[in-house]
Amino acid sequence: MKKESENMLLSFHFSQGLALLPIILYVLIGGTIMVVFECYSMKVLSLAALIALLVGFFFCANKGKYWQAIVKGLAQYGNARLLFVFILIGVFSKLLVTGGIGSGFIWLGVNWGLTGGGFVVFCFLVSALISIGAGAPIAAMLAVVPIFYPAGVLLGSDPAVLTGALLSGVFFGDALSPSSQVIHTTIQTQHDAGTNASAPLLETLKKRLPYVLICGVLSAILFFLFGTAKTGVGEQANLQELCDARGLWMLIPVVVLLVICFKTSDLFLAINWSILAGLVTGLLSGCLTFADFVTISPETQEIHGLLFDGLNGVTDIVISTVLLYGLISIAVEGGMVNKCCEFLLAQKALSTRRGAEIVISLGISVVNILLAGCVLPSILMFKDVSDTIGQRTKVSAVRRSILLTSMTTNITAIIPINSAFVMGAITIIAGIASSNSNIPSVTPFEVFMSTFYCLLLTVVCVIWVVFGVGKDKE
Repeated sequence: MKKESENMLLSFHFSQGLALLPIILYVLIGGTIMVVFECYSMKVLSLAALIALLVGFFFCANKGKYWQAIVKGLAQYGNARLLFVFILIGVFSKLLVTGGIGSGFIWLGVNWGLTGGGFVVFCFLVSALISIGAGAPIAAMLAVVPIFYPAGVLLGSDPAVLTGALLSGVFFGDALSPSSQVIHTTIQTQHDAGTNASAPLLETLKKRLPYVLICGVLSAILFFLFGTAKTGVGEQANLQELCDARGLWMLIPVVVLLVICFKTSDLFLAINWSILAGLVTGLLSGCLTFADFVTISPETQEIHGLLFDGLNGVTDIVISTVLLYGLISIAVEGGMVNKCCEFLLAQKALSTRRGAEIVISLGISVVNILLAGCVLPSILMFKDVSDTIGQRTKVSAVRRSILLTSMTTNITAIIPINSAFVMGAITIIAGIASSNSNIPSVTPFEVFMSTFYCLLLTVVCVIWVVFGVGKDKE
C-alpha cells in the first residue's frame, strides 16, 4: 500500500476511493439541478464542477498538491488544444449565422416549393450541412432551431417531427464533419497499443461512414413520411421576412473548411482559412458589413460583433471544460481511474475484445445520460478508461473512437427528462411561441420519439457490439 501511495500525487482521508468524490458530486449536483429546477445550461455543469472541486479539497490529505493536480490536467497539450478549437469554432459558427446562411436555405426551400414532409427532409439535410461547418453539435443546434422551426411550421411541417429532424441533422452532420470537436477530441484521447499514436482522423471517418449514411438515408425517409402536419400550409407572406438568397454565399467558407480538413487533417489551418474566406465572401456579397465584425460602444462599455460574440458564445463551454479537466485529473492522480480499469480487466468475462467493447459502450452511455447528453464532457470523463481497457484488450483506437462518438450521439443524447439538446431546443421554441400565437410548442417526449437518426444509430451501435460488425481483423 505504501508503494502504491508513493506512485500517486494525491492521497485522501478515510479512503483513496474519495478521489472519485468530485466526479460523483459533479454528476449528482448537475443532474439534480437540471431535473429538479429544469435548468439546462453549460453554466449548470460549470457550477457543479466548481462545487465538486471545492468539496474534494477538504477530503484530500496532501492539500498543497490538490490544485497542482487540477492545473496538470489543463496543462496537457491535447486538453489545451481543444480549448482553442472551441474558441475558433465559436467564431466560425457565429460567422455563418451572422452571414445569414439559414435565411439563404429558407429562400431555397420556399422557391423549390417544399412543404410538409418535404421541407422537414430539407431542414434535416441543411441542419446537417450547417453542423458540418459549425463543428460542434450544441453550437449547430442553437443556430438551426430558431431559424428553421418557425419557417417549417408555416410551411405545414409537423412541429415535433420538424424539431426531431433539426436535432437529427445536427448529429448527422457532426458525424460527417472532419472539423467536429467530438471526433477530434475522441481520436486525440484514444491511442494505439503498440505505437501510442492517436487514432487517425480520415480512417475513423471512413470506417463509420457507411453506417452513418444508412442511418441518415433511413431518417430522411421517415421524416418525409411523418413530417407533414395535419393542418395546412401557412401564409407565404410570413416567410418572406425569413428569406434572403444572399445567405447561400456563406456556403463558400464551409466548402473551404471541408476541403482543407480532408486534404491536411489540420483543423486549425482549416478554420483560420475558412474564417478569412467567410469574412471576404460576406463583405463582397453584402451578407456582412464591417460593423458586423466588431462594434464598440464607449457609452455602454459594450463590445459586440461576430468576433467577440463568437468568442463569448463558447465561454461557458470553455469554462466547463477547464473545470472538467480538473475533475478528471483528480481521479487520475488519485489512482482511481487505473483501479477501475484493473477491476474491470480482472473480470474473466470482460477480458475479451467483445467484453471490452460492451464495457466501453455501456460505460460511456451511462456517463452521457448522467451528464445530460453533453457529448464532449462525457467523452472527456470516460476517455482514460476507454483507452486503458481498449489497449489491453486489443480493441483498436479507431474502433474505440467510433464507439465513443456513436454511443454519445445516439439515444443517450436525447433522453427526454434531462437532455441538454432536447430541453435546449424546447426552450428556444417556447420563447418563439410566446411571441407568436401561430407557433406551437412541443414536449420532450414528442421530440425524443421524432429524432429518428439517434434512434436508428442506437440500433446500429447494438449490432456493432453484439455481432461484432466492422470489427478489425488484427
